[in-house]
Amino acid sequence: MTQGHLIGNVGNGKSGEGNRKRLKIYVPHFDNSGLIKGYSKNLIGRCMYPEEQNVKALLVMLPKIWKVEDRVVGADLGLGKFQFHFEKEEDLVAILEMQPYHFDYWRMAKDFPSEIPFWIKLEGIPTEFWSTPIFQSIGDAIGETTDVDLDYGKMRVILDGRKELCFDTTVDFKGGEFYEGEEALSLS
Repeated sequence: MTQGHLIGNVGNGKSGEGNRKRLKIYVPHFDNSGLIKGYSKNLIGRCMYPEEQNVKALLVMLPKIWKVEDRVVGADLGLGKFQFHFEKEEDLVAILEMQPYHFDYWRMAKDFPSEIPFWIKLEGIPTEFWSTPIFQSIGDAIGETTDVDLDYGKMRVILDGRKELCFDTTVDFKGGEFYEGEEALSLS
């Protein structure tokens, strides 16, 4: 089978994107009970600020802090994520009862974990509106804007994790040369 057969034939459809053949793959039933049992004594976590926290140091120090260094194996999963495999289920249960965890004197925000930073990419904003004040005002309507990246059309916003997330909104541009009082776009 060639790459063209996997992707399908691209034609000129009404939407301008063309008609694409979709490949449907069926995975046969398999017994995954061995996989589940193999991971039953694992603890998987992530650093909240991996650029400032050293995962390799965490993998060495936490077993010592937990006093299980000879009964646990740690692995760096990348992107600030890590995994510990425990020999004994009792050790894992005891570790879980010790939470919350802090490593390397990292200070949590006073409202942790309700304050969650997200990078939000804005889509559909006309380029004449790409400015820090406009992105800031959109971000501040959602949460607290802490950074704006005009090169990639995104902003970092701290959201309140106790509130429902909104995935779709409309931005109304009041004033301006081209959009006087008109609704300009819908974000998805």
